[in-house]
Amino acid sequence: MKNFVYHNPVKVLFGKNTINQLGSEIDQLGGPALLVYGRKKIFDNGVYQQVISSLDNHNIAYIEHSGVQPNPLLSHVHKGIEKARKYQCRVVVGIGGGSVIDSAKAIASGVETRHDIWKYFTGKKSVKQVLPIVCVPTLAGSGSEMNSGMVLTHDDKKQKFGFAHRALFPRVCLADPTATLSCPPGQTAFGAVDTLVHCLEPYFSAEILQAPFQYRFLTNVSRTSMETCLQLLATPSAYDHRATMLWTSSMALSGISTSGLGKINYPIHLLEHALSALYDIPHGAGLAAVLPGWLAYHRESLAGRFARFGEQVFEIKNGTVQDKSSQMIDRLLHFLYSIDCPLSLKELGINDKHLPEIATHCCSQARIWRMKDYNLQNVSALLDSCYLPLIQ
Repeated sequence: MKNFVYHNPVKVLFGKNTINQLGSEIDQLGGPALLVYGRKKIFDNGVYQQVISSLDNHNIAYIEHSGVQPNPLLSHVHKGIEKARKYQCRVVVGIGGGSVIDSAKAIASGVETRHDIWKYFTGKKSVKQVLPIVCVPTLAGSGSEMNSGMVLTHDDKKQKFGFAHRALFPRVCLADPTATLSCPPGQTAFGAVDTLVHCLEPYFSAEILQAPFQYRFLTNVSRTSMETCLQLLATPSAYDHRATMLWTSSMALSGISTSGLGKINYPIHLLEHALSALYDIPHGAGLAAVLPGWLAYHRESLAGRFARFGEQVFEIKNGTVQDKSSQMIDRLLHFLYSIDCPLSLKELGINDKHLPEIATHCCSQARIWRMKDYNLQNVSALLDSCYLPLIQ
């Protein structure tokens, strides 16, 4: 195991009615607060009223910044930064899913700086000062409420890049599973896929192979996310299942499972970022569409890791390493199929003529993430593997 520093300062208030404590938490940080959220959902599920009532009860001033869309845009973040400066906001509250929380982080990181925050994403600048971030997740999947990462799309350049910095951890997360009860089946499934892929990528790419606790943590989260997703699709309003999914997704990318594993790559996210930047598709759908092809492409080179994952998660016991590897891929594909996810780029409606453009985008992010193996030739071959479905 490699030496490591584990740092996750997020204070989590988890359970029913925790949103009512938002006002008291912000009271300790200072206001006014900039409330960042999407469009309609938090009004329909009652979360908005809970947030406003809690703030009013503590006499906390707030400014609203609505309209965050899936695959959040840099231009919308710029407007949020301007609004936070104008009203001298001292805390940023993200109320929603990963796109909203990522937008809140980006706004909080830009208020005290004078350069364009896109320079963070291209590796040209590092974060210096960040306003306190508080989050109220309403969707299980991204885990942004428990990590230091954020993802944005540059409107003009059509680039979707990810960036992480220790200063971007939220101060407080108020996670009430009842806020996720109204999540529709598609979003539930895509969120589970995001959680699953957050485990698959370190499991299949980590530099260190011998770390029993971390690998068992990854397989436990993987197994739990798949089982709970199936349970939720059958019983969407089951509180305990919603609670399990919300906490599982929060843990998947919290840093616990990857500490000590050395260098880790996120190649499936690399491919998906290019897709949703150019096509504006749901993040989880894009991950599901490229995962089968990525697995097939690495069937031989990662057979040992695939086989071990199959043994630990699917209890595959018979056959050679290659047999177990193939069985594991089949089991993952059938899980995706069972929750009605796309299994190829073609199923997403992507024209194969656009694959070179997608490959170019991937290589731009790969250079920033220092993923040397993901050059244009290899990425192009990978995308070819992802284009047609493996299950007919």
